[in-house]
Amino acid sequence: MIFSNVSFSKNFVFVLILFTSIFSSSYILFKFPFEFYFHYLLVIPLLPILVVKNGIPKFYIIIFTYLGFVGIINVINHNNLLFTFIKVYGGLLVIAYFFYGLISQYNFNLKLIFYWYCKLCYVLSFIGIIQIISYLLNFKLGYDYSFLFNKWRVISGGLIGIRVNSILAEPSQFGIVIAPATYISVKNLISKKNIIFNKYQSLMVIINVILTASTIAYAGLLFCILLSTKTFRLRYLGFGLIISVVLFFISYNYVNEFKLRVDAAKGLWIDKNFGIKNTNNSSFVLYNNLNIAFESLSNHPFLGTGLGSHESAFKKYSLTKTMLNYNFEFNIKDGNSLFVRLCTETGLIGLIFVFYILIYGFIYKTNMSDSEENTHELISHSLFIILVLTLLRQGNYMLNGLPLIFFVYYYNGKNYKTLNE
Repeated sequence: MIFSNVSFSKNFVFVLILFTSIFSSSYILFKFPFEFYFHYLLVIPLLPILVVKNGIPKFYIIIFTYLGFVGIINVINHNNLLFTFIKVYGGLLVIAYFFYGLISQYNFNLKLIFYWYCKLCYVLSFIGIIQIISYLLNFKLGYDYSFLFNKWRVISGGLIGIRVNSILAEPSQFGIVIAPATYISVKNLISKKNIIFNKYQSLMVIINVILTASTIAYAGLLFCILLSTKTFRLRYLGFGLIISVVLFFISYNYVNEFKLRVDAAKGLWIDKNFGIKNTNNSSFVLYNNLNIAFESLSNHPFLGTGLGSHESAFKKYSLTKTMLNYNFEFNIKDGNSLFVRLCTETGLIGLIFVFYILIYGFIYKTNMSDSEENTHELISHSLFIILVLTLLRQGNYMLNGLPLIFFVYYYNGKNYKTLNE
């Protein structure tokens, strides 16, 4: 693998910017009229500098002109609120360019970005280990970081009494964010290599994933096992399934929250039982938001109803209005899933665009003897997993550097295709 010129001392400023802009989402300066994240203090002053130095690319103008046009039309047609649209559109406009400008400023050095993203995931995992040990030793300051972050809390439950979330708000969010590092760790252990991490560091990352007690993190681990083998041969598929069954069995029997979600999912999807035990949890959040997405897509199939409109769609189509006798409005803004939110807000055009990027950037077979090609494949697989997990479980367009992940994934695929022309 080729990861040259990545020393910390030479790239200190870049690493600091990367860490602050991606992993500081657990602290906000104020909530109203919108959530002002800590990293905006970095993004806002750097943005005009990046624009002056790097210009505005044509694709950026086209995409945001289109999104702006669709959004305004839907505000006029009362499918969205003007302020909600401006808030989401403006936020994405700024954050997307910030990450594009950052990549451009560093000459599209995707290896540098990917290397330090993974290293920072290891830092988060190291904090996760401190969290675990501190909890077992009953040292509160070591595992409860609510005194540092105002959008963070200890999540009780899991295999040891708490679910590991490091410095991020939720265990599932933590599991998604470190997915690229998880892929590398699994690959290291299977192939006995030391790509970015040594075997002990790789084990540390995987321990964190297991102790999140998060269904989506476990799904990510399964994807990592399958993709890291470079093949879907029966023995590897069997190995991945065995690991999944073991994790499922342990979680179902020893993690109460996991058991409740599985039982609720069965009650909703199979038994069609909308009693309180099946609806007052995240399984119903997914079920309800998928229903909202389906209804919205049925009425606005091609263009959707504009950025930020999922909240309005929720109020129109939510099952809570007809099936529940109590207020239940979790994930009203982001749909708990990027796929769900894209269905509602961008319609089929948005979905096709995102799936095109997924297909375009995915690299399956490379020349095993070519380290350059192998590096492209490593980046592709790692980021493919985090994007798939985000489509399934995380609906915020801007959270934890998602635009950066899309940019690196796309340009990595583009560079690979250029290399093989």
